[in-house]
Amino acid sequence: MLLFALKYVLWVTHPCLQALLAGLMLRRKLYREYPIFLAYTISHVVRFVVLFCVYHLDNREAYRSTFLGAEILDAALAFGAIYELYGQLFHTYDGVRKLAGIVFRGAAAVLLAVAVVTAAGSPGTDSSRVLAGLFTLDRSVNIVSGGLLLLLFLCSSYLGLRWKHFAFGIAAGFALDSSVELATFALRTQLGLLGKPILSLISSAGYNCAVFIWLAYLFSPQPAPRPAKLPARLELDGWNETLLELLNQ
Repeated sequence: MLLFALKYVLWVTHPCLQALLAGLMLRRKLYREYPIFLAYTISHVVRFVVLFCVYHLDNREAYRSTFLGAEILDAALAFGAIYELYGQLFHTYDGVRKLAGIVFRGAAAVLLAVAVVTAAGSPGTDSSRVLAGLFTLDRSVNIVSGGLLLLLFLCSSYLGLRWKHFAFGIAAGFALDSSVELATFALRTQLGLLGKPILSLISSAGYNCAVFIWLAYLFSPQPAPRPAKLPARLELDGWNETLLELLNQ
């Protein structure tokens, strides 16, 4: 009973926080810089309202279908929000941004193909096959997103690129959420169904912490900019020119 109550509280908390986050972003006109992340944030509020209503209809099939659609939309918007961060960090480097777009489109196609193949090859009913594909898609998105975020942090550190303050917060929140999701999945394979209630709470708590990070960065003051690493920046300029020549051929 206590676990159920805690799960319910965590379930209700994050859409309330994200509604606040979306309101602040709209008020500060951050939708101009982060339209996909704002769409992702609003979609989570709408998702909660819809799933909450469907859940209390006590119709498993309706809830499962709604949850499936919500998860696919969530994966697409989360992936898009991470791509948006690449655009923010490399906004003055058209070649790097174009290459990032190609990489993201390729990764999205591979993720979708893996999910479809998994669903087609899974035993059981149509519903169970769809869920198997969904879980594979969710796990794969977290793996790829975590790798892309790690690459983003490494590039910014090595090249001395200046993050926009809120953009760094968005990346940190997504990184935390992906890490928690992958950790809970690894533990679930070891613990089986016995660990599902606790791991579900950990997953929900991790996502709530990610939303807290986004709010904290939105409220915290912008730090003083650090000087750029000129040798690394000159190297990036060279890469950018080379990429533009290759991509425009």
